[in-house]
Formats: sequence, structure tokens, C-alpha cells
Amino acid sequence: MRTLAILLLAITPLFVFSQGSTNSEINWISLKEAKGLAKKHNQKILIFFYKKNCPYCEQMKKETLRNPNVIDIINRNFFAVRLDSRTKDTIYYNNIAYSNQQPIEHGYTWRHDFYFEVAAYTRNGTSQITTPTIVLFNNKFQKIGAMHGNHPKELLLRKIQQYIK
Repeated sequence: MRTLAILLLAITPLFVFSQGSTNSEINWISLKEAKGLAKKHNQKILIFFYKKNCPYCEQMKKETLRNPNVIDIINRNFFAVRLDSRTKDTIYYNNIAYSNQQPIEHGYTWRHDFYFEVAAYTRNGTSQITTPTIVLFNNKFQKIGAMHGNHPKELLLRKIQQYIK
């Protein structure tokens, strides 16, 4: 009996503290997984485009995307995907195959065509593109919005609220 009591005391904290605990990071998944799950669960997709050696991307990863409120709202309302804007992967969007068409030896310094398709915007009559960028899609993988540039947590939370059910 005493052994049982000690065992119960030892494992009780595992149950008590695991319930209701919040996740300390965003649940990043692959784009393929997100597309399938979004359709199945009628939920939106959030894609965070970044590039290597981008100080604004690193700042957003370390500050905004580590904020508990941001983590919570993204994990509860979106399937989150993190994509290098210079990836060499082929991505299908609207039945079109998008890729980074530059040769492999300098393809990692050139933007991916899917990134350009969904993240580009017009300013003063010219097409612009920037990293980081967050692009939002509905459950049918149709673009519904974009947030360009580094966003502090307060601004991101305010903007992302408009896309929640």
C-alpha cells in the first residue's frame, strides 16, 4: 500500500502539470501536411516566408514568433508552415508547378516563383517583395491575405485577428 501511495505521488505532477499547458512554440508542419489537414479540418494555413541571413527574419523568429500570445493564436487558428523564400522545392498552387528556376549553384540566392506569386505586392506602381512575409490561405489553399515585413507582436496580433473565423 505504501508503495502504491509513493507511486501515485510521483506520477500525479505529470498529469496535473500537463493539463492545460500551453505550447511554447509554433507547431510548424510541412506545406503538404498543411494543405491536407486544412482541407480535412476546414482550417486556414499560415505560411511564414523567410530567407537565410535576413536580420529582420531572425528578429521576427526570435521575438514575435516566440511570444506566447502569438504562438497561441497561430496554433489554435492555423496550420503553420515555415518556408525559405529561396527553396529549390517544387510547390503546386492553383494547379501550376512553381519552382526556383535558377541553376543550383546560384539558385539559393534567387527567390522561389511561388513566393513571388503569393507574396509580391505593388507599391508606387512597381512590384515589391520582402522577407519576412506571412501569407494566409483558406482551407482550399486560396490566398486570403498577406503581411509584409517584420511585425512586432502587437501589430501581428492585431492584423491576424481579421483572419480568424
